[in-house]
Amino acid sequence: MEKEYYKQPYHEPESQVPNPSFSEIMKDFFFAPFKWNARSTRKEFWISYAVQVVTSIIIGTIELLAILPYSSIDTNDTEWNELVSSITITFIIINIILSILLLWLKFNLLGAAIRRLHDTNHEGWWILLYLVPFGWIFIIYFIILPTVEEPVRWGNYLFTK
Repeated sequence: MEKEYYKQPYHEPESQVPNPSFSEIMKDFFFAPFKWNARSTRKEFWISYAVQVVTSIIIGTIELLAILPYSSIDTNDTEWNELVSSITITFIIINIILSILLLWLKFNLLGAAIRRLHDTNHEGWWILLYLVPFGWIFIIYFIILPTVEEPVRWGNYLFTK
């Protein structure tokens, strides 16, 4: 005899939200920053955010350590001329490369945030709330929201193609 309906164990419906691997997340984060017409899961966004923060700290530390030897020089004429002549073209090129990498990371995070807003069924234009005082609070709230499992206007997740 079958159990009565209310005594049967509960079986949650299967989630349609994919569970991306770390390599899929990194591939989408670094190589698809301008694909904004898609969606990102919470896991994908927060792992991308953590990677961006750690990488930015590492880049900032490298730039600081590169400049640190020059910070103890007074700016009188003789020492200033020595400082300017000691900065090599290699140092300048490395600094430019690190700055471009940092800018690329910021664009990647912008793309991930817009895709995350799409996943919560909000338009990507909500990201402009960052420009309003305390607008970031609403963005954080939207990003923390769970995934809308019904179809939304922005299509699929990048890694499910």
